[in-house]
Amino acid sequence: MKTFQEFLNDLGARESGGNYKAFNKYGYAGKYQMGEMALVDSGYYTKKPAIYNNNWQGIFTGKDNIHSVQDFLNSPAAQEKAQIIFKRKQWGYLKSLGADKYSGKMINGYIITDSGLLAGAHLKGAGSVIKYLKSDGRGNQKDA
Repeated sequence: MKTFQEFLNDLGARESGGNYKAFNKYGYAGKYQMGEMALVDSGYYTKKPAIYNNNWQGIFTGKDNIHSVQDFLNSPAAQEKAQIIFKRKQWGYLKSLGADKYSGKMINGYIITDSGLLAGAHLKGAGSVIKYLKSDGRGNQKDA
């Protein structure tokens, strides 16, 4: 069984090749390809109205001296901290929806794991994960 840090390392490798300065065509930033909503959840960003399209026209909170998307890209420490906070929050969302009760069950030929739940939530959100689980794997949405 992998540690949480190994999970994060694998996630960062998959999302950006481990590149803290990565910025993709959809506006996702950093090693973990975090968007506006993820940075709101981790306390680094606010946006009103809350329309999350990754155009980065909201306001950075100044947490950990991050005042812009460029500051975020230049701070591996902030990216690591933001991702840990975000994963804790995502786990709370998954638990509140009952997704954690599927851990260990077989769906669509795959054994559901806690790390798999978090990875799914990272890509499509906790709501999509529970839809997939409740549909017995028929509600499979793909990430861009």
